[in-house]
Amino acid sequence: MASLDKIIVALDQMSLEEIDSFLEKKENTLPFVKIGLELFLKHGPELVQRVHSKFHKKIFLDLKLHDIPVTVAKAISSLKGLPIDFLTVHLSGGEAMLKAAVAEASVAIPDCRILGVSFLTSLEAKDLNALFGITDTDAAFLKLFEAAASSGIHGVVSSPHEVSLLKKSYPHLLAVTPGIRFIDEIQKDIVQDQKRVMDPGSAFNEGSDYLVMGRSLTKTDRFSERLKSLELF
Repeated sequence: MASLDKIIVALDQMSLEEIDSFLEKKENTLPFVKIGLELFLKHGPELVQRVHSKFHKKIFLDLKLHDIPVTVAKAISSLKGLPIDFLTVHLSGGEAMLKAAVAEASVAIPDCRILGVSFLTSLEAKDLNALFGITDTDAAFLKLFEAAASSGIHGVVSSPHEVSLLKKSYPHLLAVTPGIRFIDEIQKDIVQDQKRVMDPGSAFNEGSDYLVMGRSLTKTDRFSERLKSLELF
């Protein structure tokens, strides 16, 4: 797989005009985009269809579904027929919910792979301890990864710092990693609300299968330069 095929561009916090302008860039050969909850609530399934048909992009629909099993199944049923490649649910919803998601997706969106979100990259160790009483973060992640593996979902969304832990225990699961910033951004602490960040090369070295990148690509005047640097991995 070419390196750019492993980059998923988050279109979040963009207007429809900005999305069009970004995707119409002559040099923009990135094949995979992420549509998050905010965009989906604002523009609905029509945006998914439009981005796929007009720009021929693969779609990562990042809804982070988390509810009782029957509700999550019905939510996925409502996506029937949409051209979705990845869809997210929360691993903390439990094995029954995860299995319900996989079962319904196999019917409603059979070409879609279900990804389980672990702990959000906006949380750090002190937050996990304050919220959940977690002191051993590796053990907590492993419990979530175990739920992912036993439920039959296809992969996990976690920061790049947990990828080696995932791949060591469950190498068959896809590792999709947000919290990616270029080295110069990390050095300048331009990481917005994400805490567990890493640069693209290091994330790939950890074992990430796909990287999710947003403002580093969509809000920069150095897009061509950034794109060329990603081609090196």
